[in-house]
Amino acid sequence: MTAQGLGGAIDAAPVATRSYGATKTDTAIVETPASVSVVTRQQMDEMGAQNVQDAVGYLAGVDIGTYGKDSRVEEIWVRGFRTGGFGNYMYVDGLRPPGSSTGGGAMSTRFDSYGLERVEVLRGPASSLYGQVAPGGLLNIRSKRPPQELQRQVGLQTDSDGLIRANVDVGGPLDEERTWLYRLVSSASRTDTQIDHVELERVFFNPTLTWQPSPRTSVTLLGNYQRDRGGNTAERLPAIGTLLDSPYGKVSRTFFQGEPGFNRYDRDQTAIGYSLEQFIGESAKLRQNVRYIEVDMIYDNVERRTLAADGRTLTGTAESNENQGKGFSADTNLLYALELGPVTHMLLGGFDYHWTDIELSTATGTVGPLDLFEPVYGATPVVIGERTPSRKDSRIQRGIYLQDQIFWNKWTLTAGLRHDWASTRVIQLASNTRTGTSTEATTGRIGVNYLFDNGVAPYISYSTSFVPSSGEDYYGKAFDPIEGEQVELGVKYQPPGSRNLVTAAVYEIEQSNMLTTDPDPAHLCDGRTCQVQTGENRVRGFELEGTYALTRALSLSGSYTYMDARITQVNNANKGNRMARSPREIISARFNYRMPSGLSIGMGVRYTGSSYGNDANTVENSSRTLVDASLRYDLGGLDASLRGMHLSVNASNLFDKDYVTCNGPTGFCYYLPNRVVSASLTYDW
Repeated sequence: MTAQGLGGAIDAAPVATRSYGATKTDTAIVETPASVSVVTRQQMDEMGAQNVQDAVGYLAGVDIGTYGKDSRVEEIWVRGFRTGGFGNYMYVDGLRPPGSSTGGGAMSTRFDSYGLERVEVLRGPASSLYGQVAPGGLLNIRSKRPPQELQRQVGLQTDSDGLIRANVDVGGPLDEERTWLYRLVSSASRTDTQIDHVELERVFFNPTLTWQPSPRTSVTLLGNYQRDRGGNTAERLPAIGTLLDSPYGKVSRTFFQGEPGFNRYDRDQTAIGYSLEQFIGESAKLRQNVRYIEVDMIYDNVERRTLAADGRTLTGTAESNENQGKGFSADTNLLYALELGPVTHMLLGGFDYHWTDIELSTATGTVGPLDLFEPVYGATPVVIGERTPSRKDSRIQRGIYLQDQIFWNKWTLTAGLRHDWASTRVIQLASNTRTGTSTEATTGRIGVNYLFDNGVAPYISYSTSFVPSSGEDYYGKAFDPIEGEQVELGVKYQPPGSRNLVTAAVYEIEQSNMLTTDPDPAHLCDGRTCQVQTGENRVRGFELEGTYALTRALSLSGSYTYMDARITQVNNANKGNRMARSPREIISARFNYRMPSGLSIGMGVRYTGSSYGNDANTVENSSRTLVDASLRYDLGGLDASLRGMHLSVNASNLFDKDYVTCNGPTGFCYYLPNRVVSASLTYDW
């Protein structure tokens, strides 16, 4: 046995049939009354996924094209709501990392996908287990853990952007009794990017050590150090020349709006923690996950966002931010199995605690104009002062939760209840002002499913969520949390004894207590119109997803998403409009065919329907279709001496389609990634 903790059990199967994130217990997906998808390590390798975004890009309800290619974060949206990126709802081994989404000091962790075993996507409100979470859902990524048997892998990789990368993954037992297990996953890389004058470098180490003195006790220490150096590839371009026609032509998708000598996004993140599992008696199991993490970020950037009347001159300002974040997370629970005649209860009770402290130092400066179509850099140097402390943020969340999974004959009932205490404090050092909010929320879930002998499992569920909302209304009343609730009806099909899985679901999400303009214009707060909490959003959707092995050589996977995301209540003309950044349809399909010679061929197609870039629905982003392809060859088929060596070639956006998405009426436009062809050579022994 190895440490499971709150990150989930080790499962090296090519296709997952069990999930941890949906229930915090190791439960079969077909018996879980919720919509959940799992992407395994093998699936990531087969599709050539270079990051988490790539790994989830073929899943139902998931959109990864909203902000183009951002070197800083993983931008992922689930069921119409921001989940990855600065939304900070991407959990690592069951724990939430520190993050901030405020202005230029926005900070987020990012974990290299080579160090991951699997990625789980849990759709719908999940506050009953995780606390404050957006109603669209969350992601849980799991770090690689020490294996029971010796395994070693080294690899080299390159691509058409100039990537040079080396990977190492070694681990296994340290003694014959397998009391001690270890694993070291590491990588070093350097690459150019789609954006002119932007280069990226990364080094990361993930050391892990497991101590299992008996079948009843297991402790795994997990470390992470990641060092990112380089610039920012998320260029915020004007709509003219990208989405809209310009008399001067089209803005190059390699265009860099900053200054080559003043473009920096350097991040160091260091984490240490452990995962504990201890059996108590014959029916109880104590589990605990703990992690402490520090993130230091320096962000130097020129923001040329204003387009002059001539339609080609960009002007803006320079800024420098230093962000230091610290976070501590601990989740402890007790799992107890109880049999009462024909009924089995899997009882789960737990307490989690999370705090984050962030300190921001800033400086602002000036920079000269830049021609959008014929840029000349360095004509006017950046003038900026020293960074000075500007803000301190502190966030604390405490939650206690209970869950009962009841198994009776072919029925499964899952019910959970949680209460949270959340507080936030912000100190603006320049003005010496302090603001703080404290809130409590009770959330829950209930779902039931029935598993037929033929593998068909219909289910129905209801779940809720909350996210704290800062500020107060005209009368000085602190805003209540933003709440979400979902009703979902679905069916899953998994033939007995098979890993094939097909799921379908219809759902409705309602988000309430959204901030909107105070209808009384005489109500002013700090010189501006006040806000009230009467806004509401509603998302109705249908999702179909499946992974199916037609033969031992041919496997298919695909998904279909229909999503009607509406603003149902707001105090302006946007009422009834579609929510911004919410495509109505997303369709994907992928196949992988393995020939007897050892050659594997894969190809995938991703279609994303049109969406609006703003709530006013005045900016429409066109639909897009992207094709990906992969080749993987076992060189052992050529010569026995090459056994264990694999050559892979992958192409994303194979036909080099040129798409742009905009998130505002005049600007904030982003080019999607260009075609990238990569090749990797790995050796396992």
